[in-house]
Amino acid sequence: MASKNTDTIFVNTIEHEVPHEKISYATLIAMAFPGATGSNYIVKYYKGSSDKPTGTLPPSGEVMVKNDMDFRITGTGES
Repeated sequence: MASKNTDTIFVNTIEHEVPHEKISYATLIAMAFPGATGSNYIVKYYKGSSDKPTGTLPPSGEVMVKNDMDFRITGTGES
């Protein structure tokens, strides 16, 4: 359960506790695929803030986390 300063998010259905702040593309890739780096991934998010509840995060992007936010990360198939 999230505390006042953290949020519970889901990365490829796995629950994570993160600080209540912006989270980067690189951090999400590392959560989904430990040890992975690069921009050969598609990061989609759902249940975000009311101004943009869904979207795709670019490789240099960040998004403000919200409790119960859902991230789906897949490889692009490119090397």
